[in-house]
Amino acid sequence: MRRFIALTLAAVLPTTLAAESSERRGTATIMAMGAYVPTDNMEESEAFYRALFDSEPTIGLPEFVAFDVAGGWFAIVSRDKYAPGAEAGSGAVPYLQSADLEVLHARAIAAGVAAPKIIEEPGIHLLKITDPNGQLIEFFRLTHQ
Repeated sequence: MRRFIALTLAAVLPTTLAAESSERRGTATIMAMGAYVPTDNMEESEAFYRALFDSEPTIGLPEFVAFDVAGGWFAIVSRDKYAPGAEAGSGAVPYLQSADLEVLHARAIAAGVAAPKIIEEPGIHLLKITDPNGQLIEFFRLTHQ
């Protein structure tokens, strides 16, 4: 019985202490990741990302449009409302994993943007495109080479 109690405490105590430590530091569990890019032309940007992601937006407000991408949101937002003063292409670069860079490459070209060739490095392939607002977006595929 003592051994059972000792094993139970050994298994439960570290988890409990970690949770309490986390609460004291004020950290929260991250549920999903999202990114947004500001735009000056919501209609053009929405059309571009509909074509690129080959999907309908999850949220479609006049100044905020979000697509469900791998359980997180990829949004386009009105620069005036949500990112005043932000320069085109000056924010963080969204970096999205894809199983098929060739399909994304074709979709980007069909949506009207120049898309350079896929960069093939050992272990990773990269596709870098620039959306109609000048925002760089990178897609990658791990190749396990």
